[in-house]
Amino acid sequence: MLDDFVVEARKYAIQPFSAVVQGLCRIKDVDGAKKLFLEMTMKGPPPGNAVFNMVINGYCKAGDMGEAIEMMNLMKSRGLKPDVYTYTVIMSGYTNGGQMEEACKILSEAKNKHPKLSPVTYQVTIHSSVGIANWKILIRALDWETAEKLLEEMKDNGLHLNGITWGLIKAVKELKEEKIETENVVAEA
Repeated sequence: MLDDFVVEARKYAIQPFSAVVQGLCRIKDVDGAKKLFLEMTMKGPPPGNAVFNMVINGYCKAGDMGEAIEMMNLMKSRGLKPDVYTYTVIMSGYTNGGQMEEACKILSEAKNKHPKLSPVTYQVTIHSSVGIANWKILIRALDWETAEKLLEEMKDNGLHLNGITWGLIKAVKELKEEKIETENVVAEA
């Protein structure tokens, strides 16, 4: 069907091409979607952020983060800028695969490129990686100051967590402060 477009009409046929890319991603034929996508980059219609994001999302859901990053890099090389959705999808792919360090790198890049991230971006980082029940591990792995700063940043971006989470940070903060005081008393003695 897509081959029926004449050269001139093809460059304006973004809707049908996008629909096919999206359909291929939905049936988990991401490689087929990428093949059509690459054809679009060569023959038209030129794909925009939405089409890039469809393929990136498909690869992230399939757990193929190498391909997802390759697509984001191709996006950048074509003069397009990954949007908050792009970064969120990639972070989700990394966290679902247990690659928290990579997810944090993407979060850092997103924060540098976009002054205000969506609450969903932060939710992906928390829920997909450690879940609310495992905040203790996150707070201990970081330090209470970093955890407190992250929660403040999330609050500034519209994501509000319950009092239990704040209480947990406060408790860890107090425990660490008590430990420091005890160490100081012992050192003085």
